[in-house]
Amino acid sequence: MGDRLTDGEEKTESRSYGDIFDELLPQYLMMGMTPEQYWDGEYGLKIAYRKAYKLRKEIEQKEADRNNWYMGQYIIAALSSTPLLVAGLNVKRTTRLPEYPKEPFLYAAEAEQKKEVRRKREQDQTMLAMAMFQANIEKMNQNILKRLEKSKKPADDTGQ
Repeated sequence: MGDRLTDGEEKTESRSYGDIFDELLPQYLMMGMTPEQYWDGEYGLKIAYRKAYKLRKEIEQKEADRNNWYMGQYIIAALSSTPLLVAGLNVKRTTRLPEYPKEPFLYAAEAEQKKEVRRKREQDQTMLAMAMFQANIEKMNQNILKRLEKSKKPADDTGQ
């Protein structure tokens, strides 16, 4: 049938750079590059667009994975708080069912992050206050030592 896999003879097809550039244009347009940037821009700009596109896709994938994980957590929370499901698992009647979360998990995570930032800030302020206190104590000790040294000096000939 003229198929490359069944022919036995290799058909080499040479393509010009113009054909390759024409073929790649839609990909770069999808990445957000304008035709003018693609055709007239510097080559480094194309590399930057490819890297930015790859990074954006990785971030979107991570975000989608995180959202899917949260969806799974919501489903688990909903199912574990369903009496019919729990009753089918031969759980004692006195067992209290877990409650469905009152707010989205992301809100709880953000609140926890804010608490952690606040705790870290307070810890930093405490460490700064302790360092300033130590510096003041050190300065006071130096002043006391200077006074003691002055008081131990013998009086000179002028009587002072």
